[in-house]
Amino acid sequence: MRYKKLLVFALSALLFFTVWSQQTGQGIITGIVKDARTKLPITDAVVTVSSTVFKGQRFAVTDTTGIYRINNLPEGKYTDSCEMEGYEKFVRDSLVLKDGTPLGIDYEMVKEKK
Repeated sequence: MRYKKLLVFALSALLFFTVWSQQTGQGIITGIVKDARTKLPITDAVVTVSSTVFKGQRFAVTDTTGIYRINNLPEGKYTDSCEMEGYEKFVRDSLVLKDGTPLGIDYEMVKEKK
C-alpha cells in the first residue's frame, strides 16, 4: 500500500513537471478590441499575428466582450493586425514578445469612411 501511494505521487509529480515545462517559454498576446468613437467592444473582429519565428499566421476572433487571446507563441518579433468589416484595418509592427511573458495589445477601431 505504501509503495502504491509513493508510485502515484511520483507519477503525479512527473506529469505536473512535464506539463509545466511545456508551458514555459511560450508567450501570449491578448487584448480587447473597441470602437474608437463609442468605446463599445467589437465582437467577431479578427486579430492576426505573424512572425519570422514560425511559419504562417496565427489568429483569434474576439468574443462578445471584445477580448481575444493567442497562446503558445515563441519569443520573437511580431506583426499584429486587427480587421473587422466596416472598420479600417489596424496594423502594428515590431512588437517584441519575450520568453513566457504575456503581451497586452488593445485596439480602438475607426469606422471606414464612405
